[in-house]
Amino acid sequence: MEDKKRIILAVAIISVVLLAVLYSFFLNLFARTSELVVADPNATDSVDSAQESLNQEGGIPVEVTTQTVQSVVASLQRYESYSRTMSVEYLEQGQSLGTVTARVWVDGGWTRSSVARSNGVVEHAIVGDGMLWLWHDSGEQTYHGPATAATADLMQRLPTYEDVLYLDQESITDAGYQIWEGQPCIYVEAHLAQWGYVERYWISETSGLLMATETEEEGQVVYTMRSRPVTSPLEQTDGIFTLPNGTELHVPDT
Repeated sequence: MEDKKRIILAVAIISVVLLAVLYSFFLNLFARTSELVVADPNATDSVDSAQESLNQEGGIPVEVTTQTVQSVVASLQRYESYSRTMSVEYLEQGQSLGTVTARVWVDGGWTRSSVARSNGVVEHAIVGDGMLWLWHDSGEQTYHGPATAATADLMQRLPTYEDVLYLDQESITDAGYQIWEGQPCIYVEAHLAQWGYVERYWISETSGLLMATETEEEGQVVYTMRSRPVTSPLEQTDGIFTLPNGTELHVPDT
């Protein structure tokens, strides 16, 4: 029985890694755009605000529209050291099918996530130096294998704002600045007619992180992700990037 569980776990992990490889492959198809200056959403005159930033930083001022939002998103930079907690919920006809809660720590290119499923199982993952370590609270066995640039997000059950870069521009129906939970965000809405979905994203202008997203199907929300406030840099550093056997993979700077 134990061997069977190990086989099932190995197959699941291999599937995740394969998805990550494909995800990373498509990401490389998109070239990075010129540096952009994001206007202050609270400014009374966003054109003047952007022009002032242009003079100081040499960037290209733009207005966030359905035509420019992909370039603006491509210019964002994520925090290099932070922690946060996110909740992912799946719904059907307005009824919750389950909630997944993910605690995430990121530092110096390393990511640790602890994902609690609705059934109580907690899955831990550390991604860094092109490798993935994965284990559960219920056992001491740790999977160790290759990782891609997208693996850390996939292990968090998290779509990334880079998904916006893959959209056909014609599918983007709304874009601009919005304040979400007190945070200035870039908002993107896209209608994916071939799938029957409407996707919405709120991306923090400050941290470069996806703060919220939702998927709507036939007028009903079927998926949501919500982030609690981001703490940067890391406050907790001891033992975050340590395996169950005591191996310390990364030590954050303090």
